Amino acid sequence: MKTIINRFILSSLLLLGVAACSKDLPVDEDGLLITTRQECYVSNFELLGTDQQTIRVGNSYIDTVAQVAIAYVRFGADLTKLWPQVSLVEDAKLSPKIPTYDAWMDFSGSKMSVDFIEEDWVGGNATDQLSERIVGNPSAFPATAKKYTVVSGDRNIRKEYTFLIVERPLQQ
Repeated sequence: MKTIINRFILSSLLLLGVAACSKDLPVDEDGLLITTRQECYVSNFELLGTDQQTIRVGNSYIDTVAQVAIAYVRFGADLTKLWPQVSLVEDAKLSPKIPTYDAWMDFSGSKMSVDFIEEDWVGGNATDQLSERIVGNPSAFPATAKKYTVVSGDRNIRKEYTFLIVERPLQQ
């Protein structure tokens, strides 16, 4: 009886192993599972400095219609050595890929010059009014701004996002 149980368990494990290694599941060139999801958007944008701490002030502003992500950063932050973190909708991926840990990137080309008005900053954080004014004027975007393409889970939909940096004015 013990031999029969052992053979059954061994056969089950062998069958499970063969099924798990099957190449029938669709995967892309990165080895990621291709799904039926068609959603395709950025949900968050974070910038870490060399000390692994955020340089962002308040929340990032993401406009999924205009396909723009804005990070508001503290005054005087070094934009030449940053590690971006971009959160996407489930099953989507980013192209080009963001390098892994310790692969610093220069975001100084994404910095925008903005003429602020009094209502743009409340409690040290940017208002939606400021964000909407920036997004509403794409001709003011820097030509060298970083651009990444979000690819949907089914790999059929691609949306290019522009990533902008706005430096908070010096607080008195």
